[in-house]
Amino acid sequence: MEKALNPKQTMKRLWGYLKKDRLKLGFVTFFVLFATVASVIAPYLLSVAVDQFVGKEDMKPLLFLCIALVILYLLITFSRWITNYIMVRISEQSMYYLRTDLFQHLEKLDLSFFDQHKKGDLMSRFTNDITIIDDALSEAVIQIISSVLMLVGVTVIMFIMNPFLALATIVTVPIFFWIVVKIGVASGKYFMKQQDNLGKLNGVSEEMMTGMRVIKSYCKEDESVLEFEQYNNALREVSIKAELYSNLVIPANVAVNNIGYVLIIAVGSIMTVFGHATVGNILAFVTYADMFRRPINQLATLYASIQAALAGAERVFEVMDQPIEIVDVKEPISFDHVEGFVSLEHVHFGYTKNKPILKDINLEVSKGESVALVGPTGAGKTTIINLLTRFYDVSDGVIKIDGIDISKVKQKELRKKIGIVLQDTHLFKGTVKENIRYGNKFATELEVIEASKKAQAHQFIHRLPNGYDSIVEEEGSNFSEGERQLIAIARAILADPDILILDEATSNVDTRTELQINQGMKELMNGRTSFVIAHRLSTIRSADTILVLNHGEIIERGNHEQLLAQKGFYYDLYMSQFED
Repeated sequence: MEKALNPKQTMKRLWGYLKKDRLKLGFVTFFVLFATVASVIAPYLLSVAVDQFVGKEDMKPLLFLCIALVILYLLITFSRWITNYIMVRISEQSMYYLRTDLFQHLEKLDLSFFDQHKKGDLMSRFTNDITIIDDALSEAVIQIISSVLMLVGVTVIMFIMNPFLALATIVTVPIFFWIVVKIGVASGKYFMKQQDNLGKLNGVSEEMMTGMRVIKSYCKEDESVLEFEQYNNALREVSIKAELYSNLVIPANVAVNNIGYVLIIAVGSIMTVFGHATVGNILAFVTYADMFRRPINQLATLYASIQAALAGAERVFEVMDQPIEIVDVKEPISFDHVEGFVSLEHVHFGYTKNKPILKDINLEVSKGESVALVGPTGAGKTTIINLLTRFYDVSDGVIKIDGIDISKVKQKELRKKIGIVLQDTHLFKGTVKENIRYGNKFATELEVIEASKKAQAHQFIHRLPNGYDSIVEEEGSNFSEGERQLIAIARAILADPDILILDEATSNVDTRTELQINQGMKELMNGRTSFVIAHRLSTIRSADTILVLNHGEIIERGNHEQLLAQKGFYYDLYMSQFED
């Protein structure tokens, strides 16, 4: 989302990360101050050498002065190196804090935030934007401190040496500042658009990479390329404008500098004729003019990178400022043991206002009861699961477990009691064993194997080259969808939850594997309150209660035989699957 930069507030927040290393910043300031003072003194000593010792018979004073200048320049070089070294460490540490805060906030954000934002754009903020901030900070802090000190020091010593030459040196500065400000306002706007368009391009790229199978299946490669080109062209256009505006600073600076040198030489030559200046003064002021304009040039050059960094920082802080809507109460109720009684009382919910998904849902589930949710797509089946796990909060009504309002329980404590197997299985990089242990990191190897056997996963895992130590590639790409689902089911079994949720858990396996899984599921569901969502109605015939949902309302309820006997919506749905 484009918006105007707020540089003052953004810089204040970035400074909050930098100032955590106050001691190191103190060392940076000390070495920058030393280098600046030494740099200001050096031209003055050069002026003294030219006016007082050049052409004299006794060369010893000139020799000593030259040696002193060499040592001084070496010390300046060392000071600048140590300053850069310390500043890089400060910058990297600051980015460590920033990345940590951003990631921790992302982990706390509600699922609704991730539903509304593309993963590619979020990754762009996490990587590209923070890298740009890092690059700018490692240079900007040193340059700003040294530039300000250099400007003050050079100005003071120039007016002490010769006020008229000092005025001739700085008279062109206001012109240059005016140019820089004008260019900066224009470039800042485009740098913000550049970062925004880069995030959009990353989002589209990530979406296309994820959906490549679908793209190829429907022969949409050309359309995908065209869509990518649209975002790529938009990024190119704003990037060109941002760079063109920022690069105007350098030629403008060269022109103003050359005019300044002409003024110094002209004024200095006239003053020399009348005895108000010396050749050494002119030489020193030419050097001082370069030293005076150098920090201005550096700041002007940094302006573009600072603008880009501020744009990146604002995008990062935009995520960090996203409110966490689902929060724990200050004094939560303990949830040590769960029997499994679940009730939904007059529950209403909509993902957006004025678009209700669930309407006045009432449900009583006894301990150990299995409840199946069926109905057409969009009826509200998965929404009930999202509310039960508090991925979302109800708009109205209340959900209770063992008579306790789940909004009064800590989210982590609630979710530890609920085992979930989703339709879209996600496996993490690591071994098969580590992925199953995700349900219980303290489980022994025997417990992992036992859970896999119950999930009917042991047989195919055992046949892998390294068995349970086989590596899972990114997102489990080296396993079939059915195999990934079996591993996920084993993970849920190992977690040993009090309440079980199966959201299309057998949708990605063949009929034979489905029968094997159902055997394991019966054992897993035994004694546990279970919620099952299934489009294959054959998998939920043994459920204690079947709820038929349509348009966010429960329109039928009962067991399989009762619903078939009613010859209503469920009967039609069931017969449509088995009419052959």
